[in-house]
Amino acid sequence: MTGGSVVQVGPALSLHGGISSVERLIVENVGASIPMRHIDTMEVGTTWTRLRVFARALIELRAELRSERPLVVHVHYASRGSTVRKIILAWMTLRARRPLVLHAHGGGFDTFYTSLPRIAQRVVRNVFARADCFVVVSSQWREFYAQRCGVPWNRIVVLGNPTVVPAETVDRAGRGSVQFVFLGRIGRQKGAFDVLQAFAALSGETRASARLVFAGDGDVDALRERATALGDRVEVHEWIDSARRDALLEASDVFVLPSYAEGVPMAMLEAMAHGLPVVTTAVGGIPDVVTDRQEGLIVEPGNVAELRQAMQTLIEDHSLRLALGRSARTRAEQFDVADYGEQLMRIYRRLLAPS
Repeated sequence: MTGGSVVQVGPALSLHGGISSVERLIVENVGASIPMRHIDTMEVGTTWTRLRVFARALIELRAELRSERPLVVHVHYASRGSTVRKIILAWMTLRARRPLVLHAHGGGFDTFYTSLPRIAQRVVRNVFARADCFVVVSSQWREFYAQRCGVPWNRIVVLGNPTVVPAETVDRAGRGSVQFVFLGRIGRQKGAFDVLQAFAALSGETRASARLVFAGDGDVDALRERATALGDRVEVHEWIDSARRDALLEASDVFVLPSYAEGVPMAMLEAMAHGLPVVTTAVGGIPDVVTDRQEGLIVEPGNVAELRQAMQTLIEDHSLRLALGRSARTRAEQFDVADYGEQLMRIYRRLLAPS
């Protein structure tokens, strides 16, 4: 692998969201073992800004592909516009006969793919099937990409999202109040409004011994307005940095994310690494990480009554809450970024090895 390098292609590292979080962890933890460059394909801004960023990505990748040194191109993609951009970049890589790693993110790709015209589906399948390695975040997505998109089974690698596991967690025994925390994009897909509705449905006596904190982007103002009736029992914050996120997780007791569609949520893994039990749904790759009544409680998407009951159970059952939190921490250790980095390096070495 002497002289080999990796070009990582995806959203800007500075962006919010799970894909950029994974990219940053790869750069920070794998970049020390192999020369790595990140090419931004998308930034927040006007349509002109987005077009300019993508045009620059095309130019930069073209220059990399023309270099003489061995390299692997690692492309991160999700649905909609992300798929369009990355299909173009992946095609450029394949045409240059460079090893291509396609890395699937996003919980709604199955719905998006089904909505595409048949000719567009054929284009997607053709590029996907030619990737040298196809990374998915869970066994459920492996089934989808193999059966629906024609990706050869032997090229699919299940690599759950990474997380940084703290050396130790805080002692949550004996706390007088139970704090629930929601981290992520505030909107319907991740169930943020369902969480607020379920919390409001708790009896006044039960709610008096609990708090609910949201932090994220999206429909923040709408959620904040709906939460005013609950007074200081609910806090709604905009996106917070990693230091404030870690402090919030340490101050909290339960993580709640009743999503309608998912890959493997980064925020959930971070919460579990901090020893929080989770209330979530069995969608996407979540069943690969959370088993009902082992690391948390599983509810049906959109079932507010079931969500309210799960929250009430974890408020009232102190022993169960702590036991689930310990198990969640143990499970999260299996997704530690150090192990993740070693698995990625094995992929890179294989693809860079002389044929």
